[in-house]
Amino acid sequence: MIVELDLNILAKFISGVMGDNCEIVIHDLTDVCQSVILIENGYITGRCIGSPATDLALKKIKSINDNDNLPYSLNYKGFSKNGVELRSSTLIITENDIAKYMLCINIDDSKSKQAIQSLIEMIPGFNIDSDKSESFFTSIEEVTTKIIEQAKLELKFKDLSRLSVDEKQVFVKHIDLAGIFTIKGNIQKIANILSISEQTIYRYLK
Repeated sequence: MIVELDLNILAKFISGVMGDNCEIVIHDLTDVCQSVILIENGYITGRCIGSPATDLALKKIKSINDNDNLPYSLNYKGFSKNGVELRSSTLIITENDIAKYMLCINIDDSKSKQAIQSLIEMIPGFNIDSDKSESFFTSIEEVTTKIIEQAKLELKFKDLSRLSVDEKQVFVKHIDLAGIFTIKGNIQKIANILSISEQTIYRYLK
């Protein structure tokens, strides 16, 4: 009874700290058929005193008794009987190296997620287009270098000086789409890198 009393205080303490969206459950693992002996905010999962252990609880008991695992699991996904997603954590409490009790914390984050989503919808442009990115530099030369290196990466070209004629044409068209030739002097720069004439660059662009 002393242990159960201490666990009861612990359950009420955690529940008081976490609030109504947090279910606290104490399982007596010596009787998995009706293991729930203490519960706070049981409406979250619809359970009550006398409810059975979960499938995860049974697996956890086995792993602890076999010394195969840590005595706790943190922030894994669980679901209530009506399908609400929960953030769950468990702690096995042992006596004489035998799994005796299990403390479970099941948090319903749905209201918090709804609040966050409402805030996101209030911020213009928060949903960033993942297909677009932008880098910031302090010189135009760095911009040119970035475009060239990015093109090499995307086209899987390692040595620009050893490209075939077709590959050079593909490369020129690729960096043109990135706007590299809007920068003054880059026609000559790319021609030198590819060991071709500026007229060839213009021909590729046509």
